[in-house]
Amino acid sequence: VFFSDIEGFSLIAEKMSPDDLMELMNEYLSAMTDVIERHGGYVDKYIGDSVVAVYGAPADDPDHAANAARAALDCCAQLTDLNASSPLFQGYRLAQRIGINSGEALVGNFGSRRRFNYSVMSDAVNLASRLEGVNKVSGTTVIASETTVALTGDAFAWRELDAIRVKGRNQALKIYELLARASELAESRQAPLASYAEGLAHWRARAFDLAAESFGRSADIDRPAALFRDRARG
Repeated sequence: VFFSDIEGFSLIAEKMSPDDLMELMNEYLSAMTDVIERHGGYVDKYIGDSVVAVYGAPADDPDHAANAARAALDCCAQLTDLNASSPLFQGYRLAQRIGINSGEALVGNFGSRRRFNYSVMSDAVNLASRLEGVNKVSGTTVIASETTVALTGDAFAWRELDAIRVKGRNQALKIYELLARASELAESRQAPLASYAEGLAHWRARAFDLAAESFGRSADIDRPAALFRDRARG
């Protein structure tokens, strides 16, 4: 399940006329839908500025997790292009947050006796939505569950962010930031990521002073590192 949302959408909507807002959203949603469908996804619904999409249904797709990850990266790239080239986006520079989760779900027609929609329903959907929201705290763009990461193999560069307890779940869940396709990770990111991984190892060993030092090397340019540095100092 792929769940995306526009950052600060309410503030953007307040500044625009209804007609301008409709034009902007039509262009944005059309572009994101094209990317999602190009990777084999099915757009379940739009909820205002949010997009809920499904991979692996209605047609079976053994590569559903990797296709969702590819779509997330390409949606980010597409939005960068729109911000740079579309007249509708000038002055707004939209940013989005994306959550991806994999799991079993019911897919079919849901609704009342007189009206229904083809949709998806399960805890996996709710978790994707919650992971999207975690980006707001982490300062990241794309977060996926450990289940999704395990299914994608070595095709992508991931960074473990944390183990979190999601409302309604007793067991902690490991979450990961999607950075890039494995072959496309910029060399300039290697050193900050190595410092982060070192800090995480110190953190788990409860060597908090060493953790703070490691996280501090990239804290000025990396919000997850800054968050962990502050936690280690506290």
